[in-house]
Amino acid sequence: MNRLIPVIAAILLPSVLLQGQVSDSQLRVADTPKRFIKDELSIFTSPFRRSSYDPRATKKYLVPFVVITATLLATDRKTSDALPNSADQTRWSGRVSQFGAWYSVAGISGATFLAGQLSGNNHARETGWLALESLGHTQVATFAIKQLTNRERPLDHDRRGGFWEGGTSFPSGHAASAFAVATVFAYEYRDHIAVPITAYSLASLVAVSRVGARRHWLSDVFAGGSMGFMIGRYTYRRHHNSALLGAKVSWVDRLSPEVGLSPTGPALIWNIGN
Repeated sequence: MNRLIPVIAAILLPSVLLQGQVSDSQLRVADTPKRFIKDELSIFTSPFRRSSYDPRATKKYLVPFVVITATLLATDRKTSDALPNSADQTRWSGRVSQFGAWYSVAGISGATFLAGQLSGNNHARETGWLALESLGHTQVATFAIKQLTNRERPLDHDRRGGFWEGGTSFPSGHAASAFAVATVFAYEYRDHIAVPITAYSLASLVAVSRVGARRHWLSDVFAGGSMGFMIGRYTYRRHHNSALLGAKVSWVDRLSPEVGLSPTGPALIWNIGN
């Protein structure tokens, strides 16, 4: 829980300091607390909403994710044993993997936001802030799932990778954080092919290094990376300003259900996010 506090604080504190300031961009930093909570509710309730399982999304994302994850889970010990697992491998992989630590990607995202804020570049400003938001959502989600699964790490106890054994291996928080931020940058600068290639390559390097450092099983980093990608994609598609450069987002992607009160009683309201 301690690692969540600085991340959430880094996201919410500037919104308090910037109260009353209006940007030319649709993204209002001052609205972050409300937007963050609404997005959290949407993310955590998405598995229970029928709309999350439309045929196209199921075929494109859910089925491959389930099949690949199940395959990796069944072969985790074999893939782990196939590595040299030397002291040098573990040491250097551990060093490389720190590029995916929350403070590393938060620093990159925050620097991008500040650069945009100081230079008046709304595109960079939005990129940095949405990356921070996606990172915050990722930290909350990975923490919750780790507590539910309690999977052993490769070097824990009998090294079997069992679930509900008191571990914190599944999913990989480093892989999730790296891919969440990489996805926002890739979508924002889609027209600059070097940015998506670099972002996803670095995120992949972080994920692989967590296996090399023997901190995670291969299925952990795949699940974490996939989750980070989906959260980054969700954050971008919900809050990207269409007046700025970046991947196109339809108005349907911005719809989110909200329960409200009307003069006649409870009502379901469809909100178009900003």
